[in-house]
Amino acid sequence: MKLNKKNKLLVIGFFVVLYICYSFAISNTINYYTEYKNKEQEIAQDSDMPKLVGQLVQKEKQLDQILANYDVNISESFQNDLLKQLTSYSDSYHLKIVDFKEPHIISQKGFTTTSYTFSLEGSFNGCLAVLNKVENNPMLGNIKHLNFVKKRNYKTNTDQLFVEVIMQKNKGV
Repeated sequence: MKLNKKNKLLVIGFFVVLYICYSFAISNTINYYTEYKNKEQEIAQDSDMPKLVGQLVQKEKQLDQILANYDVNISESFQNDLLKQLTSYSDSYHLKIVDFKEPHIISQKGFTTTSYTFSLEGSFNGCLAVLNKVENNPMLGNIKHLNFVKKRNYKTNTDQLFVEVIMQKNKGV
């Protein structure tokens, strides 16, 4: 009987030692081996990197040409550039710049958003043409809000159209 108990304890101890070895050594080895195989596949896929680098350089050249077509330049005073563009557009469409307010600046999460508010007075078609030119010029920013207001001038007995525009320019810090 004693020999039988010893054999049972020996078999149970063998399985306990086998489980401990698996949990501490063999399972980690299997995990590291699968991770190694995954990394090896990624490296094999990255062997196409020279082709990708060549494509990225070509795309950068194309984008530089597109930016050169738009005459994008970084100026010290964006507000002055915006006012010059607005003045030239409004002169060609017989509009009047009524108001150009101080810019509103917000800094969040590494980006600076500057909002410019200005008002134009003139015909509806002229206002739309100027807004279209401003919106299609990527150097100036994005139009975020428009507010058309029709006011009656009782002295001259005419209607006047005013448009208030809010433009935003985003810049990374």
